[in-house]
Amino acid sequence: MQNVKANLYECFHCKGEGTCLTGANGASCAACIKKNELKGKEFFGLICGSCGGIGKAEPLTERMNKRMAPILAIVLVVSLLALIFWAALVKSTHFSELLAFSGAIVGSIMGFYFSGKIGGS
Repeated sequence: MQNVKANLYECFHCKGEGTCLTGANGASCAACIKKNELKGKEFFGLICGSCGGIGKAEPLTERMNKRMAPILAIVLVVSLLALIFWAALVKSTHFSELLAFSGAIVGSIMGFYFSGKIGGS
């Protein structure tokens, strides 16, 4: 597997403490009350909904950038397999070309994601 490095920064919502105190009179805010799935108006010392209580958070942009390549790979593989299936169903005259083109791309993607060593460091 790939070594995914997370860049964690101090959570601005809880000021790095892990507990939400941003509501009125030091109470927890409405967003953190909702995140903790509680009903009521005023709670004190709830876990911060932005960082999950660790006091450090990963920016949304970094999370999206890390997920974009695998999502695109999944979409591409599924769409190419659907194209091959469709071409086989309609008995396309270009089936062999589509199969060769799709096979090379799907093979490259599978080789990239599954070529890691198993059990080693």
